[in-house]
Amino acid sequence: MEKFSSFAQTSRGANHIKKDIVCQDASMAINNDDFIFAAVADGHGSPHYLRTERGSRFAVECAFDCVSEFMESIRDAEEVLDDPKQRDAILDQLWRSIVSRWHNRTEADYEQEPFTPEELDKIPDNLAFYRENYMNGEYISAYGTTLAFIAATDDFAFCGQIGDGKCVTVDCSGIASDPVPDDPRCFDNITTSLCQDDAVLSARFVYFPKDFIPPAIFVGTDGVQNSYWAIEQLHGFYRGLALTFAENGIIEGSRQLAEFLPEMTRKGSGDDVSVAGVIDLERLKASVDALKNAVSYIETETPIEPVDGPPIEEIEKDITEE
Repeated sequence: MEKFSSFAQTSRGANHIKKDIVCQDASMAINNDDFIFAAVADGHGSPHYLRTERGSRFAVECAFDCVSEFMESIRDAEEVLDDPKQRDAILDQLWRSIVSRWHNRTEADYEQEPFTPEELDKIPDNLAFYRENYMNGEYISAYGTTLAFIAATDDFAFCGQIGDGKCVTVDCSGIASDPVPDDPRCFDNITTSLCQDDAVLSARFVYFPKDFIPPAIFVGTDGVQNSYWAIEQLHGFYRGLALTFAENGIIEGSRQLAEFLPEMTRKGSGDDVSVAGVIDLERLKASVDALKNAVSYIETETPIEPVDGPPIEEIEKDITEE
């Protein structure tokens, strides 16, 4: 598929490196002939989420598999997406497939490799409730993670999200927007999660018909968002990233992003950071002057620069309590 390209980059959090904690984020970018896919997932940081790094990896993989099946199922019948009611029903079913597939993956992983005493010993006494649940075979919370993804064809695109993080689009004028509705159950260090029984109810979508697909669609984990004091600064980062791709292309732009993310987490959130996206490079290249003007007019600092202040201690993430 020549119109769009995807990229994905993940960097282990500065605080995770200091504390010798594995990277709990995952990201994926796939460029198929029929559609383009990009995704990020953020495993929960509290110590009782014993296998959250597996959960985040399973999330992006399951999302890709289910989107692939979805695209095949509507081949030559894309007109069903033109009707809002049919579209909502179809996309809701896609989310149900993703959640179900993820639960099956975690179940298979647990059955193949039950929790070891060493893993269970990592759970602090004040969270002993989880240890008891895990010992009784109630394993699912150990894999808890968020998920955000993008899928695009020449004729339509959509983004889906469960949990925190942010989807940001940048148009040809350099205007940045947050098209995916916020989840009121995500606040402070609380997030919704794929591991919840009602995960499907927390799913959000945004759909773009052919003539309204932005030239740059990004998804990022909350480690990115929390590296900036305000949404305007976060938009500045993504606006600058769109300009970086426009001026340097996908490969070089992705390389520069990979070099920058460790600096972002060091100066910013301290958390793992992941950014993925779908880019219409030709439209961005044609908009370089407008992007430059937007960056220079709106931003007072280098748009790709995170907060540079006192070190920020990473807050352990937890899921919404039922």
